[in-house]
Amino acid sequence: MESISARQDMLARIPGHGSFVVTSDAAAMARIFGGLLHCYQGNGGCRKQGLYFSRTEPKKALRCILDDPGEEGSRRARGPRGQDDFVGDEGIVISVSHELAPKLDGATLDFGSYNKMERFVWLTLPAVKGPACTCLRSIGAPAGKRSPCLDDQGLGLRDL
Repeated sequence: MESISARQDMLARIPGHGSFVVTSDAAAMARIFGGLLHCYQGNGGCRKQGLYFSRTEPKKALRCILDDPGEEGSRRARGPRGQDDFVGDEGIVISVSHELAPKLDGATLDFGSYNKMERFVWLTLPAVKGPACTCLRSIGAPAGKRSPCLDDQGLGLRDL
């Protein structure tokens, strides 16, 4: 059995919107958390838009095609709803919201200890212009001095 640290990062292609890297740590933790990870943006945080993760997927999410960088093509399987799902080597499904999808081209999704909390983060978001928030949880213009940081609130995975 291959160790988690020896696994390679994966490429997640968003249909019609580019691709992003899923680190081996993020893929392993998504599998541990049930095999499904949904990424979306919403209100809240120290910037105008907060970056959130959920273990449940809304009906109109964009499912990513997960590729192992060392192999050609993707793995395709039938999903529980009878539609084509995209499943990577890790047995996981990663989806993104329509609002977040155009911002993820060239991004890197990771899982690790950030600001004394283990969580999923977007290490890089090249498509988002302007200074990034140091908490890695919010994007856009600052929301104001009284807007609480999502790190200060201790928010982790949120189920939709």
